[in-house]
Amino acid sequence: MKNQYFGDNRDLFKYDLVFQIIKAGLVNHFTFIPMLTPYELSKTNGKREGEQRNRSKAKAGWKNHDLIKFLNEFDDENKRDITQLEGFFKKKGMEAVIFGDYFCHVERGQYFQEVKKRLLPKSLICVDPDIGMGLEVKRPREKHILCFEVKDLFKCMDNSSLLMIFQFFPHERRETYLRRISKRLKEEVRNLPIYISDNQVVFFFLAKDNFLRKSLGEEISNYGETYHLRVEIT
Repeated sequence: MKNQYFGDNRDLFKYDLVFQIIKAGLVNHFTFIPMLTPYELSKTNGKREGEQRNRSKAKAGWKNHDLIKFLNEFDDENKRDITQLEGFFKKKGMEAVIFGDYFCHVERGQYFQEVKKRLLPKSLICVDPDIGMGLEVKRPREKHILCFEVKDLFKCMDNSSLLMIFQFFPHERRETYLRRISKRLKEEVRNLPIYISDNQVVFFFLAKDNFLRKSLGEEISNYGETYHLRVEIT
């Protein structure tokens, strides 16, 4: 992700979902791995900025008024700093660890080694690359988390933790993509994901413990019903 987009409606969806999972008591901690990349100038920045910060167009999270108030503090681009999120969760009595260092493709091994050292037990581990998983990408870069990194995080987390991965939809049929990636994740970690989507982005969840997975599925289903989002529990 990028600091320049911090606080937009995708963040509202993401952090509200995290908040609700922790609030439900499924985990105790929030470990956020944003894979932060530098500012990137785009011709569509201005238009995207307005649309993605218009709360009336938010697809999820708009019932969390405290979170909206917090994220609205970062309308000024110069104030955007992902590490400020730690303070919001701590005020809510939720321990959070935010990895605020910039991510570099050539140093990704060192980055994830540090991540694994700081993983907390009973934690929601959220990975937020710019694009998503590089499971099928011929030339993955710093905008992707690689297949073996997903496997490593899943292997290293304890049985009471959850792994959450952000993904932009590619330009293909949603149904086809979701089925294929779910199958690939099952092959890699021997565990089918739970996913929730607003048709622009999708969050994949992986759990080791069957009871925790069932509880997560119930919570994700309730969240999806609240905001009329697509949920799949396989």
